[in-house]
Amino acid sequence: MQRSQSDREIAEFLLRACHDLRSAARAVRTHSELFLRDAPARDSALNQRLGFIIDGSRRIDLLLDGLVRYSLALQTDPASFQPARMDVLLRFVLAQLDKDLKAAGAEVVYGQLPEVTGDPDRLMQVLDILLRNALVHRGAAPPRIGITAVRQDGQWLLAVRDNGPGVEAAFLESIFLPFERLNGPGSGAGLGLTICRAIVERHGGRIWAESPPEGGAAFCFTLPGAPAEQAPGSP
Repeated sequence: MQRSQSDREIAEFLLRACHDLRSAARAVRTHSELFLRDAPARDSALNQRLGFIIDGSRRIDLLLDGLVRYSLALQTDPASFQPARMDVLLRFVLAQLDKDLKAAGAEVVYGQLPEVTGDPDRLMQVLDILLRNALVHRGAAPPRIGITAVRQDGQWLLAVRDNGPGVEAAFLESIFLPFERLNGPGSGAGLGLTICRAIVERHGGRIWAESPPEGGAAFCFTLPGAPAEQAPGSP
């Protein structure tokens, strides 16, 4: 069975399962919130237990959102690829993240970025996830994020670097596995980098993480250039 067919089947299964599970989780949350509203204020034990149920329902909803995004990543279709300017996609993502970036005191710098071949929506998703990760996993200093691109072996090598605490060498590969969270269960659904890997691989590239001894982390990924692009080494 070809991977594309297998991916479509998995994606369809995930979407259907998420739809049914979301309905059940939201029913539990809604009725728990109603129960909490009507519960006696003096019954602290009951209120605490209802709070646990509501919080658990929210966590399930967050996980289902991640699974839906992962299912969409699996459906990335090379037949629909088109030339996409990474600088334009990045500016769009930065506009969406403007409030979060300002709240964190973050600075994002980037140079000339290439035109690549791919799905613009999915590529924006990769940039969004990597930038959000840099904001979440930051150190005491304001985040400083740099985005670069160089031509390498007939592809473009892009990197998103930050000045955060970095990633221990033992986790540089495992962080791309589903549900891996460096900061414990409260740090998200644990699917962001898994989604990035699925998207990049379906574009014919690969993604990996680096963390130099001096600190910070770099998430590097390769993408094919646009068809009309000049050959490597051309002026």
